[in-house]
Amino acid sequence: MTVTVGATRRDKTRLMTGRRTESGFLSAFQLANPAREGRGCGKSNRPRPLWAGFAFNRQNVSQVAANTLTTPVSEVLPMRLLALLPLALLAVAVSIAGDPPKKVAPKFPFSKDTTYFEGPLGDEGYVDYESAINGVLRGKLKPEENAVVGLLQCLGPKPEGSPLRPEFYKWLGAKAPPEKGDYLIDSIKYFKIPYSGEERKQLEELEIRLRQRPWVAKDAPEHVEWLKVNEKPLGAAADAVKRSGWFHPVIARKSDGTRGDFISELMPMIQKCRGIAFTLAIRVNYHLGAGRFDDALADVMTMHRLARQVSHSASGIGYLVAVAVDAIAQNSGLVLLEHGKRTAKQARRYQAELLALPPFAPFVDKVNLYERVMVLDVIQGMHRDGANDFSHGGLEDLTPEQRAAALDWPLMMKIGNEYLDRLVAALRKPSRAERWKAVGEIGAESEKKLWRMRDLTRLQKFFLMADPDKKRLKVSERVGLLIPAALAISADRIGDVADRAEQITRNTLLATALAAHFAEHKAYPAKLAALAPKSIAKVPDDVFSGKPLIYKRTAKGYLLYSVGVNGKDDGGHLLTDDPRGDDIGVRMPRN
Repeated sequence: MTVTVGATRRDKTRLMTGRRTESGFLSAFQLANPAREGRGCGKSNRPRPLWAGFAFNRQNVSQVAANTLTTPVSEVLPMRLLALLPLALLAVAVSIAGDPPKKVAPKFPFSKDTTYFEGPLGDEGYVDYESAINGVLRGKLKPEENAVVGLLQCLGPKPEGSPLRPEFYKWLGAKAPPEKGDYLIDSIKYFKIPYSGEERKQLEELEIRLRQRPWVAKDAPEHVEWLKVNEKPLGAAADAVKRSGWFHPVIARKSDGTRGDFISELMPMIQKCRGIAFTLAIRVNYHLGAGRFDDALADVMTMHRLARQVSHSASGIGYLVAVAVDAIAQNSGLVLLEHGKRTAKQARRYQAELLALPPFAPFVDKVNLYERVMVLDVIQGMHRDGANDFSHGGLEDLTPEQRAAALDWPLMMKIGNEYLDRLVAALRKPSRAERWKAVGEIGAESEKKLWRMRDLTRLQKFFLMADPDKKRLKVSERVGLLIPAALAISADRIGDVADRAEQITRNTLLATALAAHFAEHKAYPAKLAALAPKSIAKVPDDVFSGKPLIYKRTAKGYLLYSVGVNGKDDGGHLLTDDPRGDDIGVRMPRN
């Protein structure tokens, strides 16, 4: 793991959710901040909080849902302060025949304020966070109710090429599917295309076209055969996402099976949900090319349901995948409305099915549980390793005992929890303006305390203070704040993604209402207010401005848009336009 601390407030953490940018599949951070050229983040009006200047590379996350990229920075902490640290071993009291069970005392006091979970206790005396978090996530959900168990019939036992770990199935309460079966096969593997090179580029360009508009067999005959091969696994996925719940176990293990860390947790099934959505998007347009509106709508709704299921994943990265899957679904839905030769009844049916969908899981829940546990796990691991993370940068002359004695571990955990408590409370404010005002205040306050801690000599100064009590307090206060500020997921950015996703949903609902109105009147209305209550119960407002959405009739259709993250009317320049804008909208016709 590489942890970097931004030298300037312009340094960006970039979480990308796709290989290519196209209409209908954009990076989650592009969805949130589209103004910047290329694949970076855009800008918003609010002050940037401290954590936006930090970046961390969650190993293997690029194989999961969102490729985690970090921009170059001029200063890097010359220590392993936030290095990946092993978790405590699984909490099992081993009984040797004839001997009483081994009792382990906690390494330090467990409480809601410090460790957050007060158990179970691992056999090294630390909280077994893997068991604790999975117990909460699973709750009372039964295997037959779990969409993840159903998706095994689509993805098989090796979603990413390697078998899922035994602990994964143990927590699911399900058996591994057979080694061989009718499982989803992506186009690269099916066509035996190298993962890089000109052939890969040509395949991607073709599939972008196939996802953008209706097509027929003669346009891509080999893709027709590929879709036939995937018919059974896609059917399994459609059935799975109709289940009542989602529990994807958090399994943080090293290659040898011993406990790993939460930061490097692999999420292979979550990542593969993007592949399911890509395949369905191609099939939607194949159905439309053959005039099969009902089949196309069924695939669109499968993608929407999949997105909402995935949003219940533990981590913020899983949430980004859910938003990306829903963006693919929204794009396919607009293709359906534009080219589906739909009737007013069909347009209203699409709207009714959208309204019947469950909401996305609140992304603040990811911060409150997973991100919190990740932070506490790092502190706990530092304690177990004797504060070896401070053995660099001029501190190597101190013994492990001296380094450990310089830290008040319960205080550090308490500070980390207090930081996250404040962040969670801010993210639960009722309005967008209130949320980001509170988040900005937390960031500004933390920045004032920690901005100079980029320079290790500042931290070293506290380590070498003569007064042991003052040293212990000063070092613990700063490290206790630095860890959550650096590791807790960029809440303001993910929040923008969540708001943008909600706005896209509102736009799509209005697009169904406009399609129904057009089918009945052969013209679009002069004002959105004319749609209610016949075509839609109530016209939704702009998520970002709190005011009515901007709507304009054009010579051939209409332009509908929100002012977007920056809060400014950019004249209807959308993210997919050239040059890109920040407005979030629908343009009909789309091309």
